[in-house]
Amino acid sequence: MKNILNNFLTPEQQKVILFLLSFAFIGLLAKYSGLTANQSKQTASMADSLNKDYEIKYDLQTITNSELQMIPGIGPSRAEDIIRYRDSLGFAKPTDLLNVKGIGEKTYEKIKDYFIGANSLTNKSMNELKEKKKININKASIDELTALPGIGPAKAKKIVNYRIKNGYFDKKEDIMQVNGIGQKTLEKLKPLISLE
Repeated sequence: MKNILNNFLTPEQQKVILFLLSFAFIGLLAKYSGLTANQSKQTASMADSLNKDYEIKYDLQTITNSELQMIPGIGPSRAEDIIRYRDSLGFAKPTDLLNVKGIGEKTYEKIKDYFIGANSLTNKSMNELKEKKKININKASIDELTALPGIGPAKAKKIVNYRIKNGYFDKKEDIMQVNGIGQKTLEKLKPLISLE
């Protein structure tokens, strides 16, 4: 047999083959002796954890426009509306997102898990929310009115034009006399608006 190998392989090639065979033998020995069982369990555990999806949770008090746009269902316009709402009225809890223009029940269900809960709000941010004033619909500018949920620039202009033509609103419900503002919008607006 040795003569046959000498005819086909050089001595260096024979050494390489011998080394590879012995290395394979040691590997088989280790595998079947149980020496690598713990390592394979650890490797499987690591691979399993890498395959899991981890969601990043954002704080509504500090999230940036670009972070908002990374959330599926929130584009540049909606991100801007969320930031505008936060800057004018603030968020006490994630469900306040329903007050943001363009966010309804379906959209909220898709995005709610990306935000941390109200428990995480600091005392400072809660005090800031309490200090924010409601928007006076009898005196607010078009820009101020667009911070309200369901009120875009066109509806804000209609509100201002209504005031010019008819005078101040006597009660919150009177805002429904503005074309395009119905009962659903009124319910969102009530806690956020004032008449004085």
